[in-house]
Amino acid sequence: MSLILPAILRTFRAHAWFLSIVFGFAAAGFIINTLLHAPGRPSLSLYTSLVARYTALFLGTFLLAVHPVYVMVFKRPARLTRYILTDWRNKYLKIDRIIVALPILLFMPVFVSVFTWFKYMIPAVNPYGWDITFTEWDRAMHGGYYPWELLQPVLGYPLVTSVVNFFYQLWFFVLYAVLVWQAFSLRDLRLRMQFFLTFSLSFILLGTIAATLLSSAGPCYFGLVTNMTDPFQPLMDYLRSADTAFPVWSLDVQDMLWERYKAGGLDVGNGISAMPSMHVSSAYLFALVGWRTNRAAGIALTIFLLLIIIGSVHLAWHYAVDAYVAIAGTWIIWRGVDLLLRRDSVFREV
Repeated sequence: MSLILPAILRTFRAHAWFLSIVFGFAAAGFIINTLLHAPGRPSLSLYTSLVARYTALFLGTFLLAVHPVYVMVFKRPARLTRYILTDWRNKYLKIDRIIVALPILLFMPVFVSVFTWFKYMIPAVNPYGWDITFTEWDRAMHGGYYPWELLQPVLGYPLVTSVVNFFYQLWFFVLYAVLVWQAFSLRDLRLRMQFFLTFSLSFILLGTIAATLLSSAGPCYFGLVTNMTDPFQPLMDYLRSADTAFPVWSLDVQDMLWERYKAGGLDVGNGISAMPSMHVSSAYLFALVGWRTNRAAGIALTIFLLLIIIGSVHLAWHYAVDAYVAIAGTWIIWRGVDLLLRRDSVFREV
């Protein structure tokens, strides 16, 4: 115990930048809530139980399924059970690994909870007003065509659309997997911290501030928020037709989010915002971390990024420009955080 407490104090000191961001973001939420007399209040525990369940799910799946299969296929030890248990004790369930994950496990749910409140508040602070502009930009940047029209000859088949939708929905699970992976990682502490600082700052600078200033709902809601002729109606008609042959789950999620938006109230996953795409921002960040880890991870996560970009347009979630801004903004934040950590004495020698 005498050794554990100093280790916990050291890891919280090493996470000082991350914790400052979380506390500052939460404080900003409560201050803005008070100044605007906004409906509802920021919640600090909206995602606590959800994150706990998914963390247990991913750790349990890895330890009880993924790792044993890996050992049986690639290691093939003479004493399988002993090898697995020893690996757990010496590699995956080390006290150092658990301690380094504590600040993330405890405070990332707080951060995501506050972010959800900010996202929920976007149309109240700045009503959706950029959809027409982004639609025009998309068309101007793609030779007079809407990006979904360029993708349709290749993707406009119900089975293909359903596959694209599967990978787009998979983002939620990849997000949790990468967060858990990095939370417990001891491989490269500077890279790990660069990931978490970039992740949190991206959701503040891009997903909150930029999203509020450039308030937009996205192609699937274009007609509902503009009351103009909807250039995305043919795409929506195709998606609903494809859904009769193969499942296109995004349609159900889009309908659910709109119903929640109209009904009001803060809940897990609430909020509609298109610019910039935080699906693309986070997927791009995953790819950056993947390439810094190993070539296989870099290739796999880059392919996933491309599928998310394509899916965001083909499934009518986002304008193409949403992805371009997300990638550019995330890269700038990634580089800025790298410079910050180079000056931080905690990580200078790591």
